[in-house]
Amino acid sequence: MLERIQVFTRGCSRSIVVEKNLRKAVAKMGLTINIEASDDPLVAKEENITAFPSVKINGELKVDGSFTSSAQFEEILTEYL
Repeated sequence: MLERIQVFTRGCSRSIVVEKNLRKAVAKMGLTINIEASDDPLVAKEENITAFPSVKINGELKVDGSFTSSAQFEEILTEYL
């Protein structure tokens, strides 16, 4: 079950594109879930994030500093449906 999506960025162009790809995948799949986005280094530290962009789904780190396409996010998200 999909309960929580968190995305951690630093405002760089790669982070912005990855966040957009995540939002695109969520919309395409018709999911109604709030995506919690943060570029706050203190929040990232509290969540043990060391690379950007990073995405946690239900508390599990799924993206750790790598570029992720919307198709890849769709694959990841189907694990939780």
